[in-house]
Amino acid sequence: MIKCPNCTGELNFDPKATKVTCEYCGSTFDPKELNAKVKKSKEVETIEGKSYTCTQCGATLMTFDDTAVTFCSYCGSQAMIEQNMVKQNKPDFIIPFKKDKNDCIEAYKRVVNKALFTPKSLKDTATLEKFRGIYMPYCIYDLEYKGKKVFDGSRYSHRSGDYKIYNDYKLHTDIDSHCNGVSYDMSSTFYDDYSQAIPFNTKEKEAFNPNYLPGYYADKPDVPLETYDKMALGVAKSESKKYLSKESKFASHGCYNPMLDYYIKSRSVALYPIYFLAIRDKQEKNVYYAIVNGQTGKVAADLPVSFSKYIISSLILAVIIFLLINWNLVVNPIVLCGFAAVMAFISLAMSISQLSAIEKKKNHSEDAGFMSKEENVKKKEKVHGFKYVYKQIIAMMIPLFPVFSAIADDEIFYGAAIISLILVLLSFRALVNEHNILVSNKLPQLEKRGGDENA
Repeated sequence: MIKCPNCTGELNFDPKATKVTCEYCGSTFDPKELNAKVKKSKEVETIEGKSYTCTQCGATLMTFDDTAVTFCSYCGSQAMIEQNMVKQNKPDFIIPFKKDKNDCIEAYKRVVNKALFTPKSLKDTATLEKFRGIYMPYCIYDLEYKGKKVFDGSRYSHRSGDYKIYNDYKLHTDIDSHCNGVSYDMSSTFYDDYSQAIPFNTKEKEAFNPNYLPGYYADKPDVPLETYDKMALGVAKSESKKYLSKESKFASHGCYNPMLDYYIKSRSVALYPIYFLAIRDKQEKNVYYAIVNGQTGKVAADLPVSFSKYIISSLILAVIIFLLINWNLVVNPIVLCGFAAVMAFISLAMSISQLSAIEKKKNHSEDAGFMSKEENVKKKEKVHGFKYVYKQIIAMMIPLFPVFSAIADDEIFYGAAIISLILVLLSFRALVNEHNILVSNKLPQLEKRGGDENA
């Protein structure tokens, strides 16, 4: 850990001033010049800090000053065990924090305030104060293509009788192309859908400097460097198609699908700034995440729905729609049954869509970092959908009963419609629950990296 060269006090990096400050003597330093003032040259070669392990979820965090970790940023648990001083090889690059904690909270509030049905607890001051700045390890890919490349082209020339004549071309090119800064997180516990939702501007990366670390936590990389090779190559290939397709020579010769087969020139490790928040639900069974990009302020958040807010708003809207419909439509038993069946079908379609997304999330099937761990590949969870959709199926069938029965009394139609609508209401309650499952993670959410699972 780096101490103030004037008083040996604790140093913190101020993202607003882009200075390292001492809270004891008030000294300020330029991060890039501080190393010359610090005698311990080894601090530039390694990251040294205190290691804390969460006894509930197994997450390991590092700190670079004398501030203790009071709770786990990943699962919200207060059961943290301090370990010995640890060192690890320094990364190649770093993007320093550009946004401070107040910027982070304001950016998060703007997102939450636009979501009408979120629980009040997500906006509590005590909750927002739990945002923590964490440097997350990322792998940065630099890819290139050098050499000759032949592209095929075909363009309509003219018509001769019943035949269309095309001219075929071979476009010979000499290309020197680079695709730099493609990056993916190197923490298996930081899921890819979060990391990819808050992209960073890698043009602002700097050579690693440990003086940006005080005052923040850091996660340890545990994903092999080559994990995202295929994805990075795919991104570069796609970008080359977008760029080359805009070139007039390719378009004029009918080459509308030009792509380059890049190769990986280098992989480097960087630390990216992220504000992280874990919010537990009332039952202490699930956790919701909020992530804010510490460079740009972009927010990615799991926003659960409060059923009470949802149902009150829905009832108000339903009354308004009902009154509007009544101006031009006479509501009779058959119309009411048809309306109930349609609402049940809509609820069923929405539920099937959500269940598919829930299964993907539970199994992390699209998370290459998580699946890089052999023990995670073996764990697959099947979502049994019938228990989620049986209400909608019954609600669709009930209105059909009076239609095909010999009894055509209005009371039968009204009764079927009312029962169906009650089931539809319950099914929309289930939809809210499914949504909240989709945006939450079970506790303990992280795959174990130590600690007692039953703590």
